[in-house]
Amino acid sequence: MFKVSTFTAGATAEALKPWYMLMCKRPCFHNDYLPTFNRPNVHLIDTHGKGITEITAKGPVFEGKQYEVDVLIYATGFEVQKTGTYNEIKGVNGLAISDKHREGVRTLLGIHSQGFPNMFVMGGLQASFQFNFTDIIEAQGEYIAACINHVRSHGYRSLDATPKAEEWWVQEVIEHRGKTGFNQECTPGYYNFEGEFNRRQDGNYNGGFLQYFTHMQDIRGELAKHFLFA
Repeated sequence: MFKVSTFTAGATAEALKPWYMLMCKRPCFHNDYLPTFNRPNVHLIDTHGKGITEITAKGPVFEGKQYEVDVLIYATGFEVQKTGTYNEIKGVNGLAISDKHREGVRTLLGIHSQGFPNMFVMGGLQASFQFNFTDIIEAQGEYIAACINHVRSHGYRSLDATPKAEEWWVQEVIEHRGKTGFNQECTPGYYNFEGEFNRRQDGNYNGGFLQYFTHMQDIRGELAKHFLFA
């Protein structure tokens, strides 16, 4: 879709109606967003999923019609899960984390990934998810600081999650992932890796923030049990 041309109010409303399930995309809660499309100087062209044909020096072209514009704003979206910085991270023996996760995300608490010593991910996959994101970041920050302090105070240089600890957490995530096919049935987006097949471990820990916080505290109290130090 792009904003130009003429539509009746009914057709405009129909074009803006979501065709996917609730929460497959982030809903817009701003009270002025939808009414904007009824303003006389705002028009909507529905390409019915085809997209525009081309962009010339004058503006977009759709089905042979040129729409002249003064300014063109590109809002094509992004693929945060597939083209993020994770793809550039390499661990022991040069293994890229994207290759490690190819058969399913594997972490401890969503913070550590075995084979990537001294790497701490905040707000990542397999961590707890809350709309109050600050709570998660603050709790993870305190936990990570405790890990770093343990390494320094004991004269170590690195810590790495054990395969056993990582496998335990993967199973915890799988156990609490929910029982529906919501991700698979959603329109492609970053919730489901742009529509690719999702394993049950490829997402957030859904056991609740309190339980997630408790797990962090338990691991923090027994670091030697869950990590290899060097």
